[in-house]
Amino acid sequence: MDDEQFDVIVIGAGHNGLTAANYLAMGGLKVCVLEQRHIVGGAVVSEEFHPGYRNSIASYVVSLLRPEVVEELELKKYGYQPIPLNNSFYPDSKGEYLLLTGDEDHDRQQYEKFSETDYDTTQAFDAVIEKVGEVIASQWLKEPPKLYGGGISDLISIAKLELDLYKLDNESRWRFLQFFIGAPDSIIERWFDSDKVKAIIAAHCMPANYASLHHPGASLAMLHHSVGELDGKKGAWGIAKGGMGAITQAMAASVRDKGVVIRTEAPVKKILTEEGAAVGVLLNSGETIGAKIVAANTDPNRTFLTLLGEDQLPESFAKDIKAFRQESASLRMNLALSGLPEFACIPGKEVGEHHRSSITIIESKEHLEQAYRSARAGIPANPPVIEAIIPSTIDDSLTDKDGTHVMSLLCKYIPYDLAGEANWDEQREKTAQDILEHLTKFIPNLPDILVAYQCLTPLDLERMFGMTRGDICHGRLEPDQLFSARPHPDAAQYATPVKGLYLCGSGAHPGGGVTGAPGRNAAKRILKDV
Repeated sequence: MDDEQFDVIVIGAGHNGLTAANYLAMGGLKVCVLEQRHIVGGAVVSEEFHPGYRNSIASYVVSLLRPEVVEELELKKYGYQPIPLNNSFYPDSKGEYLLLTGDEDHDRQQYEKFSETDYDTTQAFDAVIEKVGEVIASQWLKEPPKLYGGGISDLISIAKLELDLYKLDNESRWRFLQFFIGAPDSIIERWFDSDKVKAIIAAHCMPANYASLHHPGASLAMLHHSVGELDGKKGAWGIAKGGMGAITQAMAASVRDKGVVIRTEAPVKKILTEEGAAVGVLLNSGETIGAKIVAANTDPNRTFLTLLGEDQLPESFAKDIKAFRQESASLRMNLALSGLPEFACIPGKEVGEHHRSSITIIESKEHLEQAYRSARAGIPANPPVIEAIIPSTIDDSLTDKDGTHVMSLLCKYIPYDLAGEANWDEQREKTAQDILEHLTKFIPNLPDILVAYQCLTPLDLERMFGMTRGDICHGRLEPDQLFSARPHPDAAQYATPVKGLYLCGSGAHPGGGVTGAPGRNAAKRILKDV
């Protein structure tokens, strides 16, 4: 190496990369973080997407961020301020809606518009989710045991997991199995009565998923996203004041105070090896930087097949990584609005509880299934299922002028590969207009208040953030791609078949979402090995 030597190079200044760098520095190592973009944060970033309008342009809500990470990295000291998003709003094209605020009497009345039983059923269902979710969450900050060839520590880990499962009552154990390998449609039909509530539960399977409701194992994504908390309140979701970039800016400030070097606009071209071991990286600029250890916050496909190279890997391992399923069929839009969106089903020009909500626009569970099948055929769902928030209704720091707003849209399912000869550079504008036209059915004044929009297709997400096929989770959250198999049994404990190369991103256990868990776990493993 002809340039500065570090103990560890972290590739990617996303939230997991910054988390790993913090813990590695706390362990006394000399660390350099390399980021391809002009700003740290990866997909957890706040940017001005139109003059006077700022937003979380990719990841947009927080709940899964581990409280241990928040506390140990002192993120609140460095500016992280969560704001709860207490309400949930589910409008449909018939003018009907469900608006949940957490008030028992109010919410029961809302459910009773559609079913006499589904409110109580939902409470029972959520209780099961919480019990089962606690078992899942208890594993998030633990290195998964080896699938084969393990030692005493692996046996102890397995025994502890078995004990957690044994502590569940018989009903919860059965439900755990259903959520782990069952199909969402079977679960939905078993529990719920009304089509409206069935649609809501189906939508809960959607954000990190790309699977049919009839696909065994597709319920895991819903379980994965149900185990979060916000300021100690289990199951709560919210936003970060100033946008999600406030989280990664706090992480960056914390890590700089520990002496870590962060370099932006420093894209890595190749992970360098000598005699089968990682020894540093080559940047696109031609500069080389040496390190004893390389921790990759990039996804498994990009890490092993692009940055490292198939020729550096065991043949069987490389074949398995090629088959690792990466795609979430997600499209993100950010809207700059000159006024408040006025929903047709709840008229009014003042900010209401429905504005300060997570907003899900879905017609039925069949709507979600149709969107999936359309995307699988290479055709963007029209209409897609839309998850949205209007964060400026609870955080006025996002726009410059009073009365203006920003709105985040997550649209599903939108494929990476388009049918026929279509390509995203030509298709982007049409798909965006189709989405806006659909949204106008719910928000009639949208054309009058829309100032500008940003549309990030799956290809744009790949180009901007380096996420293969635009996969926001670095790999699908399905049974054979989790725990001791994520992303491969020979790399599930963060160390990889290449000596000195580790994974620290969402392609490793426990998977996607803004958790900080893979970064923390990987750092712990590296510190154990050095």
